[in-house]
Amino acid sequence: MRGATVYYLKILLAICTVHEMAGGLIRNTTDAAYKKYLSLKSLPFEDCGSLYRVNYLDIESCSTLPCSMKRNAIIKVTVLFDDNGNGVTFLKHEVRWVFNYIKTQAAISPDPCDGDHDCIMSASDGKTYWANIFVNETLPVMRGSMLWESKDECNQNLICFEVPVLITV
Repeated sequence: MRGATVYYLKILLAICTVHEMAGGLIRNTTDAAYKKYLSLKSLPFEDCGSLYRVNYLDIESCSTLPCSMKRNAIIKVTVLFDDNGNGVTFLKHEVRWVFNYIKTQAAISPDPCDGDHDCIMSASDGKTYWANIFVNETLPVMRGSMLWESKDECNQNLICFEVPVLITV
């Protein structure tokens, strides 16, 4: 009887091990598929040296490139990124408008994004944050780009992306 019990315990252990491995595989496959889905729904952007992977970018009222942005407008930007479990809770933004190789600082709010502003949150698939960018009325009416960098407390560049824009009246 003792031999049969040990035999069944070994089978049960093997089943549990296989189930756990398969569960991890399924979870990882599902996670990868979801991130791929997000990237397909994301506004296209050019990564310019992000430490963390940007899974999704949304710029309010922009569904095609270049993003048309009216002068004197405030536009919400939302980013979903994978912080590799590092618990990012602070982001300092350096955002610039780029027109014919000339860079102009953009006004962002809130900056920095930290626990005092409810602008960065944990999600089941990473971190999400939002910020508002002010489209200054003195910007030229022309095509250019918006260069967005988010840095940590040590000024390390965590997220960097560039998006083509069209400034309008």
